[in-house]
Parts: sequence; C-alpha cells; structure tokens
Amino acid sequence: MGAKPAQPEFNGLVSFADPGTFSIVRRDTLLSGSKGVALLAGDIVETGANAFLVIQEPGGDLVGIGPSTDVYFVERQEVITVFVLRGWVKVDAKSGPIRITATRLGIQGHQAVMLLHADERSNEVFDEQGSTTLLPADGDARPVGKETGPSRFFLRGEQLDVLSQASPSAEFVAKMPAPFRDPLPVYAKLPEPVSPRVVRAVSYSDIESWLTIPREWRGSFVGRFRARLKDPAFFAAMDAHQAVLPEWKHVLHPPLEPDSNRLPEQSRAEGKSDPQQLQPKQGDEIR
Repeated sequence: MGAKPAQPEFNGLVSFADPGTFSIVRRDTLLSGSKGVALLAGDIVETGANAFLVIQEPGGDLVGIGPSTDVYFVERQEVITVFVLRGWVKVDAKSGPIRITATRLGIQGHQAVMLLHADERSNEVFDEQGSTTLLPADGDARPVGKETGPSRFFLRGEQLDVLSQASPSAEFVAKMPAPFRDPLPVYAKLPEPVSPRVVRAVSYSDIESWLTIPREWRGSFVGRFRARLKDPAFFAAMDAHQAVLPEWKHVLHPPLEPDSNRLPEQSRAEGKSDPQQLQPKQGDEIR
C-alpha cells in the first residue's frame, strides 16, 4: 500500500498590512503581527476596524482579510481551509484548492476567486470568478455541495434554505470593503520576513469565541490550550463555562481511578482538580 499523501499546510507571507498590526494566536501564545510575518496552519488572526491584509503563498495563492475579521487557518485538513468566525475574506486560489467556510455556509474552488462574509445573522458567499463548489457548513444545512458559476451569490441566514442569485445583492456590494472590489494585489518582490512580536500567553477572553465554533473545526483545541489550565485565572474561567465546553469536562475534572484502599471521603477530596497539577497530554484532541 502506498504512503498516504501529505496534507496541505497553509504557509503564506503577509505582503500587505494596513494599518500595520494585527493579532495572532499561535499555539497558546498571543502575538502581534505586521507586514512580512509568515502565517501558518493553526494560526488564529484577528484584525481591527479599517484593516486590510493580503497573504501570499509560495504557489501564488492569495488570501485577503478585511476589517474587524476573525479567521482560523485550520490545521490538518485535506484541503487548505480558512474558517471565518466573523468579517470578510477574499481568496484567489491559483495553485490548489482552497476552502473558506463559516458556521452556515462555505465555498471551495481552484483557479477561482471567492468571497465570504460572516456575521451573527447570516453567511454570504460570492463566486466572483471560476468554477467553485458550494458547501454546507453545519448539521442542520440541507445538502448543497453543488457546482456554482461565476458571479453567483449565495445567502444563508437562520433559515435552512440557501438563497441563490445570479449576481450579488446591492446590500452585499455596498458593505463590501473597498479593497475587495479590486483583484488582490500580487507582489513580485515580497517584503523581508520578520518575526511576530510575543505579547503574552493567551487568556480565556482571547479564545472564548473560538472554543465554541463547530466541533469539526475546533478538534485540536483541547491539546493546544490544555497547558494554560495551570494558570488559576484561566482554569477558573474555563470551569465557569464548562456547560458550553463539553469536551473539556474530563480535563477540568478528571474521573477518579478506583482504589479499594481509599475511603470514599478520601477519594472525593483527592478528586478535586488542581490547576497546578494539570499537564498537557497526548491524545486529548477530538477526532
């Protein structure tokens, strides 16, 4: 049997950044990024108001990130995947297939230009150029998975149905960031690589909204952020929100191993979790 082909990993250089800085969560560390920083699979990127980033991959793929946008370059996927929690993303997929998705709707294409906008109420997808595939994005979505065509526009709000139009709505065009109305810029000479600046270890508030994204995309987060439980403030925040974090319950309060030599009262006392004793373990990821 032949070797399993390697999964594609996102690796692009920020070729343009306005107004200059943006936030990155890499592993369990908060960083400050700027023009020339390399973004990698696993990075969570958050931009401020009026921001515009362009990331250029070695193969020529381009990813544009708009203002007030939160995205995650998902790890270990068969196709390079950008999950959009909120905001605007534009992709020019040149060298291979790229998928952009949100909580309600996604799109995948090769040799295609695609836009996705996500907010609390709806997801909007625009196939600007090339042949793409519209993708369902949650368990309630009716199967879509169909080929689209240039200029097709799709909207999915709280309803199950995906609305389709031959061209983008006037509202979508009006609120689209101005740089997205033009092709993403390609630079023959990329900026000199620079390292992101370390800010601090992540706090609960830095990642709170990411811990409840659909399970298929947050699969690596238990192993990734487990070591932060050694910080009492982080542990307390996670413990207070465990009702919405089902996969963390066994980490926050691991079950006791039976021991016939212990009294029941002793076992209960020893079963209380101490954040200083929690160590990262292999195999805590959700498959």
